[in-house]
Amino acid sequence: MRCVTLSIVGIGILEICIYSDKIREIRVRVGIDGIKNNNEEPIIKLILDYITGIAKPQDIIGHIELSPGLLGLAQVAMLSIPRGTVATYAQIARLLNTSPRAAGRLASANKLPVIVPCHRVIKSDGSLGGYSVSDTYVKSRLLMMEGVSISNGKVPKQYMVSSTVLVKNFRELLNHVSQGMVI
Repeated sequence: MRCVTLSIVGIGILEICIYSDKIREIRVRVGIDGIKNNNEEPIIKLILDYITGIAKPQDIIGHIELSPGLLGLAQVAMLSIPRGTVATYAQIARLLNTSPRAAGRLASANKLPVIVPCHRVIKSDGSLGGYSVSDTYVKSRLLMMEGVSISNGKVPKQYMVSSTVLVKNFRELLNHVSQGMVI
């Protein structure tokens, strides 16, 4: 396993751990500014392109190690939320046939924050909810970096992804990730 670092303005440092060309874990170190790529590896360029909105979830999903079971499905669900929008824990729960509380626990167990955008999952009332990396400061900074406004600690309804779009994206990503799998 090798780990590389990438810094993101206003967020901090990402320590990206790669094993057999799959991203296995991402650690966020809060408080250091400046987006820079001091590594010439193609995977780092892809990560940077994904974080900045150039690459799409279909481009990155083959390069990450999804968790097994329900957590892996939750990761696919979170990747299904388009940049610049948010989904509620209840919407994710409906996709996974579970409860909003369970969806929150799955989001907090995500070992690939920023890449698998658990920061895009919020409470039904528009408030941010928790964030596994640290307090909600990082979650709000990531959302704002992606173009989502936050007013008085809440995301306005206009940024909520429709359930129709979320289900469509989820099915497409599931199909994409399952291609070539032997069952």
